[in-house]
Amino acid sequence: IVNTHPEITQVFSFVGGFGGSGVSSGMMFITLVPPSERKMDQEEFSSVLRRELNAVPGLRAVIQDTSQQGLTAQRGFPIEFSVRGADWGELVPLSQKLMDALVQSGTVVDLDSDYRVGMPELRVTPDRAVCADVGVSVDDVATTINALVGGIRVGKYSSGGRRLDVRVKLMAAQRSRPEDIARLRVRARNGELVPLSSLVVFEEHAALQAITRRDRERAISIYSNVAPGHSQGEVLRLIEELGDDLPVGNRVVLGGSSMAFRESMSSLFFAMGLGILIAYMILGSQFNSFKDPVTIITILPLSVAGAAFALLLAGQSLNIFSMIGLLLLMGIVKKNSIILVDYANAFKEKGFAAREAMEKAGPIRLRPILMTATATFMAALPPALGLGSGAEIRMPMAIAVIGGLLLSTLLSLIVIPAFYVVSDRLVGKKKKAEVPESPVSSGARA
Repeated sequence: IVNTHPEITQVFSFVGGFGGSGVSSGMMFITLVPPSERKMDQEEFSSVLRRELNAVPGLRAVIQDTSQQGLTAQRGFPIEFSVRGADWGELVPLSQKLMDALVQSGTVVDLDSDYRVGMPELRVTPDRAVCADVGVSVDDVATTINALVGGIRVGKYSSGGRRLDVRVKLMAAQRSRPEDIARLRVRARNGELVPLSSLVVFEEHAALQAITRRDRERAISIYSNVAPGHSQGEVLRLIEELGDDLPVGNRVVLGGSSMAFRESMSSLFFAMGLGILIAYMILGSQFNSFKDPVTIITILPLSVAGAAFALLLAGQSLNIFSMIGLLLLMGIVKKNSIILVDYANAFKEKGFAAREAMEKAGPIRLRPILMTATATFMAALPPALGLGSGAEIRMPMAIAVIGGLLLSTLLSLIVIPAFYVVSDRLVGKKKKAEVPESPVSSGARA
């Protein structure tokens, strides 16, 4: 199936034993041809390959973007969380219930967990009351099963300087099924051979490969990718809602890339707020005014709106890379406002009113504003179009910059002049209200 796709240029695969996953699993590393040589992008190709592989009976395929690996200590999926509790018997059905709810929501794909069931095993539990009645001890039952199934050493054999143990046990065909074990007999104290099936209870169980723990708690970790058309934040909110309905003593803990996403988003919002504050302080010191920095920063919400609208049209989510684009955008769009306000202040110092000063500054500064916006737009256009390798990562950042730049450039020629004139009028009225009226002399009143 994999080799039939012309989009693939290299495949490296191995089967069994990787990361403790057992012999019934394998892994394939796939390298795609450059984006210019294929019709589908990486996300579209992953969807096609996922659908074809999961259509094979008995096969469950999970596709992961290798660029996400190494960002966290876990597997590197965009969605990673663990179900934790004290009772392992409760964790298994609870984790499966959460996975079923996520599948039904349609917000995730490639859902997987680290819970692995090993080979089936036969559990033999002695009935102590029956054993006591017939005169058979539990140790006799264990010794008999161990000797006939596992083997017991009865001697040694030396050959060519090598010493080998001689072990006696049943033939493989005599101990391969539960019915074979049930036909064994145990010698009682009176010398009678008692059927093992009358002394014990046989139960078949799937053996666990491992009982995993996170922060000293028993935990089952669940991983997935975000389905197309949905965002990582949307899936994380759904997981937290499902975790609130768990029984007492069990909880959902986000981890890996999910926690890194939350922490990064919080840090980015803090960086944006801090950047706006520092920009206001610097502009205030440069313009020697509290009013002009506010006029300049007014363009920032408009640029964010343009970036959000562009991401929506392009089908991109608000992720770490688009947030970086917003940070870049804030530093770019302020230049247009600074150019306009600074030149208008120069005309005001010559005696022009605020409106006249802005009417003179606008046409003169239109050309440098358009030149700056055009240069930035042309620089962001190639990654926005998905040109070059790794464009899937740079695309959200470039789209956010272009969308915010276009809208802010158009509106800065309208909003900034209007705000500049209105704020000047408000400050002027306030100054007039603070000037006290000159007292009239008593002689003049007479």
